[in-house]
Amino acid sequence: MKYKLFALLISLSVALPDANAGWFKRKSKKNKGKTEQTAPAKKKDKFADAIQKATPHDGVFKAWVTPKNELLLEITPKNLDNLYLLANRVSETSNSSNFTAGEMLGDPFMFCLSADTSNVYMHTVQTYDKVKEDDAIAASFKRNFNNPILKTFKIKASRNDTLLIDVTSFFVSNEKCITPIRQSVRTRETMSASYDASASRLKEVKSFEKNIEITSILNFNITAGGYTLTMRRSIIELPKEPMRSRYQDNRVGYFSSGYYYYTSEADKILPKEFIHRWRVEPKEEDLEKYFKGELVEPKKQIVYYVDSAFPEKWRGAVKAGIEDWNKAFEAAGFKNVVVAKDYPTDDPNFDPDDIRYNCVRYMTNDIANAAGPSYIDPRSGEILVGEVMWYHNVISLVHNWRFSQTGAVDARVRKMIFDDDVMNESLRYVASHEIGHTLGLMHNMGASYSFPVDSLRSPSFTQKYGTTPSIMDYARNNYVAQRGDFEKGVRMVPPLMGVYDMHAINWGYRIFKDAKTAEDEYPYLNKIITDKKGDPMYEFGAQQLFLNEDPTDQTEDLGNDHIKASNYGIENLKYIISNIDKWFAQENKNYDDIQEMYLACVSQYMRYLTHVMPYLGGVEYKDIVQDGKSNYAKRYITKDKQKKAMIWLTDQALNCRKWLLPENIMRITGLESNLYDNFQYSIVGRILGPGIMGSVYEGERSGQENLYTLDEYLKDATNAIFVNTIKSKSLTQEDMNLQNAAVAALMKYSNLDPSMNKGLMGGLADPEQELKKMMDSVAKESNAFCKQHDKCSFHKDEQSYARHNMTPAKLSAGVGRPIITATLKNILNLYKAKRGTGDARTRAYYDYQITVIQKLFDK
Repeated sequence: MKYKLFALLISLSVALPDANAGWFKRKSKKNKGKTEQTAPAKKKDKFADAIQKATPHDGVFKAWVTPKNELLLEITPKNLDNLYLLANRVSETSNSSNFTAGEMLGDPFMFCLSADTSNVYMHTVQTYDKVKEDDAIAASFKRNFNNPILKTFKIKASRNDTLLIDVTSFFVSNEKCITPIRQSVRTRETMSASYDASASRLKEVKSFEKNIEITSILNFNITAGGYTLTMRRSIIELPKEPMRSRYQDNRVGYFSSGYYYYTSEADKILPKEFIHRWRVEPKEEDLEKYFKGELVEPKKQIVYYVDSAFPEKWRGAVKAGIEDWNKAFEAAGFKNVVVAKDYPTDDPNFDPDDIRYNCVRYMTNDIANAAGPSYIDPRSGEILVGEVMWYHNVISLVHNWRFSQTGAVDARVRKMIFDDDVMNESLRYVASHEIGHTLGLMHNMGASYSFPVDSLRSPSFTQKYGTTPSIMDYARNNYVAQRGDFEKGVRMVPPLMGVYDMHAINWGYRIFKDAKTAEDEYPYLNKIITDKKGDPMYEFGAQQLFLNEDPTDQTEDLGNDHIKASNYGIENLKYIISNIDKWFAQENKNYDDIQEMYLACVSQYMRYLTHVMPYLGGVEYKDIVQDGKSNYAKRYITKDKQKKAMIWLTDQALNCRKWLLPENIMRITGLESNLYDNFQYSIVGRILGPGIMGSVYEGERSGQENLYTLDEYLKDATNAIFVNTIKSKSLTQEDMNLQNAAVAALMKYSNLDPSMNKGLMGGLADPEQELKKMMDSVAKESNAFCKQHDKCSFHKDEQSYARHNMTPAKLSAGVGRPIITATLKNILNLYKAKRGTGDARTRAYYDYQITVIQKLFDK
């Protein structure tokens, strides 16, 4: 029907000139003999005129580039009957602070075309809502969910069933829907710029059977001068029949897309969600072999091309990291699925910016990062292209982490430039981790918690499992291993492929013989999960966003006992810091390298603290299904674990400076002795944070056994923070800072003086703010590596299943303020009882604190 209507529109648009010519000829016959008959004017061929001397490009769209450098596209009935994706990429740039060359700007979007006698219309295709096709409500649904018009192109000429449109201004302008002047995914900033048409132009067009590649040079004027980009816009035709979707399950970590399903067969709108995965299928002739359990090759391999800019010394490690995933695909019944190749030098059609090629791109700038985005068919979740963005300065990040985490154990990393074999161990992991994202896998932050801490000191265990059961975890290097363990054979780095990763690929990519629909697959998929139930190595831990509440599901951690693991890590840091000036000593060289390595150790120490902090008021989440068993979606951390964490954290606050900032470090770096004077406020900001106290109170009311009451929690917190006052010892600077922070927090949260909520008295630091500074500092470095595609901020169809812990627990003012005030009174009485103990400075401190607290109560 669409073709017939299209042909009718075209015939109407060209019939009028012929009718006019016939009318003119008949009129001339009536006047025969009076005047000589005038020959009919030859019909002007607008189509031929438009493409005269233009260069043709045959392919999915036939394109013409005119001598004036205009881009014309032919639109045929076939083009009106297909769906397309349009991708937007920076090929070259004069300023990489916002986007780097090779980077995709957002997600490709799906569109379709329609036409009338005047225009061709580009429509975006909505996929957020779907209807059961044969349902009675389908007609109403279609009236309410039309595809909106994004852009209109005036028809320049027509010929038979072909329309000609000029798309130059769409691709060579600051077109809103594909502008490069937009918020950067990386910096979250929008550049202020004005478009300069005089210096912008169409550069190149290449058209192929399924895609067309259009390159433009766009120039902008910005505050700092000019800003010139080469932009690549790729249009690819989508398959007529989308791949069968596979429904998402929170128990296995895949990126996914969601939609609402309308049907009269249900009593509500059904939310549905499907995972992102490649179309990996057996060849027709191998189906029986596959279903018998034999490994078979896929119809189409997933080929990744490694940038020729990669130094030769790292190229082998990157390729190995890519092809390590073949081991995982064997779990799903396939072999030789993933192939790594160099950029071809003998293929004139190869182009890394062509949407058809999966590339591992080397991006030369100062970003310490890597990322592994993939782009999908929005109808099904089929991954069409995956790529890795490998920023140059990721090398410094993996270097500093490897040194600070294993430098005490492995002498090979006590240098500013690693030997190739050492660096390649880390880079292979980076490549493999990012390829995992391009295959659809999300971070599994709970994986490393499945390992007993002491197993990480076992040669046999670590050689088999590495540091984590999932390379999609943030579990970098073995900081638990102690001096002498490396020589015994303990592995220092993550596994080549984790057991969870193989499990996840099996779940996402296995084909089931008797399953004809996505619904049919569920029993098989559920069995893959339940077969591993009870083994924590196969569990998925969703990444926590905003608030870190679950201690079993963290980044950069190792093992199932964070205090024990951190103690091992701290022992290593003590050894490193005490020797760092010797290891990096160089005649007539400044101390910049030593300072950099020292700060890497400080950052690592801060991570150990943040691993223990979530035990306070913490919860453990589980993704459960109805299986007839007693399961809990949320369990509070028990009293004994919280108390142990509280005592450990206060001990760190009181004693870390002795080894963290020794005299030799201050002497050669110029760091001040008071560098960590506000550190104690960070610790108290966690122990006495209102959200933590609120969570403790929530746990108290949950009915779960072996939990703190809020009164008990504050009593134990007081005993831990004021331990040396209780023991009548003279106080150190760290004692006073810690107690200052506690008093300031309790005074603020008691609300006895509401003005304190706007600013603390006596110039005291705010514990909450100091904690936030410390957490932000740690998060900034931890998240610098592998900021995997955070698309959900911009596109509502893409989901990243995560713990969105945006709102801390609430503590009732009617309950909390009286208990907090009673705790403050107990501290006042403690000071009064101990005011005559300790040295003169301690006694003066007590007198001052008594005055400050008493003044609050006197108000």
